[in-house]
Amino acid sequence: MASIKLFSGAFGHVSVLSAASDLVTHAHTEAHIIVWLEGDPGSMIVGGKEVRLGPDEAICVNSMQPHSHHFPEGKPGSFLAFYIRPEWAALRLGRKPGEPLFRRPAAPLDDELRTTTTGLFNALTGAVEAGDFAAYEIERMTERLIEAIDAAQLPMSTRAGKAGHLDYRIRKALALMEANLCGRVGLDEVARSVGLSRPHFFTLFKDQMKLTPNVYWNTLRMEEALRQIKGSEEPLTSVACNLGFTTQANFTRFFRDHAGVAPTLYREAARAGA
Repeated sequence: MASIKLFSGAFGHVSVLSAASDLVTHAHTEAHIIVWLEGDPGSMIVGGKEVRLGPDEAICVNSMQPHSHHFPEGKPGSFLAFYIRPEWAALRLGRKPGEPLFRRPAAPLDDELRTTTTGLFNALTGAVEAGDFAAYEIERMTERLIEAIDAAQLPMSTRAGKAGHLDYRIRKALALMEANLCGRVGLDEVARSVGLSRPHFFTLFKDQMKLTPNVYWNTLRMEEALRQIKGSEEPLTSVACNLGFTTQANFTRFFRDHAGVAPTLYREAARAGA
């Protein structure tokens, strides 16, 4: 059983999540910072490397970096998860557009940050009176986090897989995938459309994008699902149909595997945190 609370702002959004079921390999357009708070932390795979959450470290995931979360014991854990808009972070850190925020998938949490995250968790979950805490403090907390992580990690080089440096066939494939979020076009057809065999397409895509075509396309579909769930009043059956799912049950399973909660619960949390 998973529960979630959301707060959105100019920086992106932050969620308080309690979960015990595995999350499949997925990615986000936002950068991602995860802080373990209590319960079973589980373990994560970030960019092919295993990392473990703990009281003294935050997990750092770059935009479009594949990652998964596993709970071998099936016991629930509580987490504070920041989803940070890359353009917002780039302005505050003086980074070039498209430059990844994090060099390593983990960063130390000092006593001040640990105290602040605990206070933020208590405010968002209603353990203490939030008042005007959320709007100001969450953004300040996010800025403090990215600055502290930036100071703890060495300067980064720009990822080679930016759009301007991609093979023209991959650029064409990305455009085709973005235009077909309903999923009625298969990856075999995408490969043929760019003049590649399926194996060659998958190899080139992963080499250029650092994630598989499946994960990338599912990321796009999740982003659109989140947009429709938060920004429209359409019933979830319509959202599922818009994204090419034959049944709402299949959409719910897909959403839970990627977000850790059912879409109904996510919509309730998004409305409460708006």
